[in-house]
Amino acid sequence: MRVTALNQLSARSIKSLPNGMHSDGGGLYLRAKGNSRSWIFRYTFGGKKKEIGLGSIQSVTLSTARQKAAGNREIIATGGDPKVAKEAAKAAAVAPVEVKAMTFETAMQEFLTGHLKTLTNRKAKTQWENSLRMHAASLLPMTCADITASDIHTCLDPIWMAKMETASRVRQRIEKILAFADAKEDRDRRNPADMDGKLGFLLPKQAKVRVVKHHAAVPVTDAPDAFLRLWVKRDNGMGYAAMVTAILTGLRSGEARNLRWSDIRDDHILIPADRMKARRDHRIPLTPLLEAHLFAQHRFAGTDLVHPGTSGRPISDMTMAQAMRRSGLGNYTPHGWRSTFSDWANGSGYSRDHVEDQLAHTIGNAVERAYRRSDFLDQRRPLMEAWEGFVAAQVNEGGLLHAAE
Repeated sequence: MRVTALNQLSARSIKSLPNGMHSDGGGLYLRAKGNSRSWIFRYTFGGKKKEIGLGSIQSVTLSTARQKAAGNREIIATGGDPKVAKEAAKAAAVAPVEVKAMTFETAMQEFLTGHLKTLTNRKAKTQWENSLRMHAASLLPMTCADITASDIHTCLDPIWMAKMETASRVRQRIEKILAFADAKEDRDRRNPADMDGKLGFLLPKQAKVRVVKHHAAVPVTDAPDAFLRLWVKRDNGMGYAAMVTAILTGLRSGEARNLRWSDIRDDHILIPADRMKARRDHRIPLTPLLEAHLFAQHRFAGTDLVHPGTSGRPISDMTMAQAMRRSGLGNYTPHGWRSTFSDWANGSGYSRDHVEDQLAHTIGNAVERAYRRSDFLDQRRPLMEAWEGFVAAQVNEGGLLHAAE
């Protein structure tokens, strides 16, 4: 390539140059034709004269054109052809990027990270991971696209009938993770973990042999005596006090354990959606005995919890279950009190919807819920006052109410 002096043109002059080829040196030219001005790089390679366009002066400045020309001269100096190099770079830019197929373990981690807020509690992510690592370990290194119903059957078959509830949960979790991977990789297929597909032919229907185990509930007729046993011990530990709160409110044990002082308002309790199973705010009428019981609780510094553990964190489910056992109620579960309340309320003729509202159950389908805007707090107040009067009947008869006031 013939060497010529560099930088012969100026940014001011290039717009007024006449038609023709104007050298800036080093193979860089400005081609002027009418109102058009564009940069050209001319060179000789393999005994042949060649040129490549570098762009118009509207998109490529003189300084940038010189940089491109310098780059081309370096390619020539190393034995390359600038035109071939340009075409190769252009092809690489439009070539599809090969995406590494997602493994089941990667999909599991991404799914749990993205959906962590929708899980019911902080332990759920660990529970998901542990169950899948224990019962679906063979799937973890496999690419999601390659997982078949047969692979899932191999994982679930040993526990499908022996540990039906665990196996059912693991299958549902596998199905959700595979659905996530299929959506992310834009794959259209039937989910291999779908029991309505091939997997349903490989695994027997659990419903035909499953025995539904309900939470053992205190019989309605025994409720006043059972409540009294917990009431008289409510100052002996947080488990007893939390049980009294759960019974008088109809809350789940986890909701009672996590109750905050900031949830308590003038005439009701308001638990925010992020602490409710149904993921919507829940209001509870503040009835006389419930109010007296709550405000008899000691307020501990450094925590907003009404029933904190010794560490200032919520007490455990085991603490409440232990309170039941030590009160002679070991045959029943804390959660069973919700069934006791439901049986009493429905048997007493109260509105089923109001009972379900008090239990924070989801009522009706999505359309019905869209039109049902009220939680009927005022209508539920007589219900909870009557429940309080029934379940605490022996508290009042024994003159034990004053201890909470």
